Amino acid sequence: MMKLQREGKLDQWIKANLSWLKDTFGEENLVSCVLHMDEKTPHLHATIIPIVTTERRRKEREGDKKYATKSGPRLSADDVMARGKLFHYQNTYAIAMKPFGLQRGVVGSTARHKTNSQHYREQMMKYEDDIERLQAEVEKAREGRSKILSFFGTGDLAEAKKKLSDKDKQIEKLQQRIAQLEQELLQLKEQHKAELAKYRNGYMEEIDKAIKRAEVAERKNIAHEASIEKQKQRIDTLDRKANPHRYRLSSGATLTGIRMSPRHSNIPSLHIQTKVGNETFEEAKYFEWYNPVIQKYLNGELTEYELVNEILEPFDQVSQIQALLLGATFEMLSGGPTQTHVGTGGGGSSSDMPWGEKKNDNNLTTPRRKR
Repeated sequence: MMKLQREGKLDQWIKANLSWLKDTFGEENLVSCVLHMDEKTPHLHATIIPIVTTERRRKEREGDKKYATKSGPRLSADDVMARGKLFHYQNTYAIAMKPFGLQRGVVGSTARHKTNSQHYREQMMKYEDDIERLQAEVEKAREGRSKILSFFGTGDLAEAKKKLSDKDKQIEKLQQRIAQLEQELLQLKEQHKAELAKYRNGYMEEIDKAIKRAEVAERKNIAHEASIEKQKQRIDTLDRKANPHRYRLSSGATLTGIRMSPRHSNIPSLHIQTKVGNETFEEAKYFEWYNPVIQKYLNGELTEYELVNEILEPFDQVSQIQALLLGATFEMLSGGPTQTHVGTGGGGSSSDMPWGEKKNDNNLTTPRRKR
């Protein structure tokens, strides 16, 4: 292929390939044929539509329903790339390429494709073997030269000098060949190193591109998640404005903390922390997991404030001091002056305020811990 390119016959070779493709697959089925120069030798990439006009081949099996075979053109890559067809393509292509000095591969060859690394390794080993063989010949020639020197003074001096000169020339020629092979081996190693670097750089470029794509996708995802979170906050703000009663305790205290027992807990409880001014208070109450109120909260139907209001009465949400600080609120809720007795530490709570009947506890029990 490199010879065709040097001799300017590449265009003729391309035309011959186009002719073979059209004759083999039909001119109307040849979509494109592109010359690639990105590798060591020029090559073509052809795209064809696998249209065939032969009848569909079906395996006949006993008991199978017989279907009518559709006639006319149809798409079938299996038929176009059948084993027998491939053998035919190789034969006809070899005939078309014969004017360019290209020959068909050996039929039935067991040869296998070699990787670049394997090819270079075999070439280097061959060079090393040739160099070793030539060095052995040099040693042999030097031994012959020494033997000739031993003949000096015992025979024909002129003949001995001639033989010695011949040996010197032979040694020099062998040494030159060794130097040439060593230079070729060095060039082969450098070429291999350069190709490895090219592949490595190509892989690194692909990796860099993939990383950049991932970073862009991640930034888009982060921006998308931030937008979703912003919308959630917007919805939460609007909901707070539209339904303020869902975001406050019935006692009037500020809810500063809430914790529910893990789902695997055998004795689940709800722990809260409230604050009125500088006064803080903690309370806990036990419940059953199947309680409808708990299920509504877990399904997102109730806010934390609504959950606390459902499980704990207003006087269970604050201490006695907090109740006094919230006197005005309590008075408004109760319809009278504040008279409370909350958080005595003796277990349970009591109140003399006219709060009315307590809500149904829904399987809730009061713990024995307050402060």
